[in-house]
Amino acid sequence: MATERNGRGHRAYRRKAQHLRNKQLPCAWCGHPIDYTLPPNNPLAFTADHTQPLATGGHLYNQELQPMHRKCNATKGATTPPTLRPAG
Repeated sequence: MATERNGRGHRAYRRKAQHLRNKQLPCAWCGHPIDYTLPPNNPLAFTADHTQPLATGGHLYNQELQPMHRKCNATKGATTPPTLRPAG
């Protein structure tokens, strides 16, 4: 599925990703700290993951992002975490 990458959406994504980088939060997938000084191609480097994957209808703009290690983001792929519901 091709994703339209207009300038407005891409800039919004980059701006939100930089905001996450500045917060220095741990990985949303594994919970371990992220070394924000690593080069972008390192498996433990920071990436900004879409809470709703682009492959399942997410957009570059108006989208919530979460910090992840590059390898955790690759492992997660285009899935969303399961929603826990109360028993009963």
